[in-house]
Amino acid sequence: METVDWNAVNPLAMWRDWIVKSEAQWSQGLSKLMKDERLSGPLGRQVDELRMMQRQFAEVAQASLAAANLPSRSDLEALDERMGRLEDGLAQVAAAMSRLQQALEARQVVAPAAPARTRRPAPTAPAAPEGARAATRTTDAPAPAPASAPAPASASVSASVSASAPAAAPAPAPAAVSAPKRSRAPVRKANR
Repeated sequence: METVDWNAVNPLAMWRDWIVKSEAQWSQGLSKLMKDERLSGPLGRQVDELRMMQRQFAEVAQASLAAANLPSRSDLEALDERMGRLEDGLAQVAAAMSRLQQALEARQVVAPAAPARTRRPAPTAPAAPEGARAATRTTDAPAPAPASAPAPASASVSASVSASAPAAAPAPAPAAVSAPKRSRAPVRKANR
């Protein structure tokens, strides 16, 4: 059984070979033309003239854009470069914040959660029954002495002083956050 050489009939391989050969032929032919002084002199002058025309056109375009108070290409390129530097700086700040957050999470430092800000008052505990209300007492008031044993006068004074003075330094109260001033305009209710 004969083996078929598929590369010989592959159209893509033939096309690739044709492109490589044609590039080599064009390169060889153009290098011969450029070595000829009759062609290279006028061609060099024409290229110089085109560069000068392009420079003059850019100057005229920049002047007309400046007169119309519009940015030129160089202005936009400078702005693009500046925006790139800003984006790089912002990426560095974001990376530093991410590293800081990871370090805080590693130390398990958690910022206290801010209380929910609503217009409703804070919920209160349900009212206790009448009999239970007498049994509850506040922590600020001293416990009443039993009626059967009268307390000495010095004991009652020290009990009232100790109840009014804290035992340890109080924790600082959280700073009150004032809500923004709002106008007292009447609120219209939608008709249902």
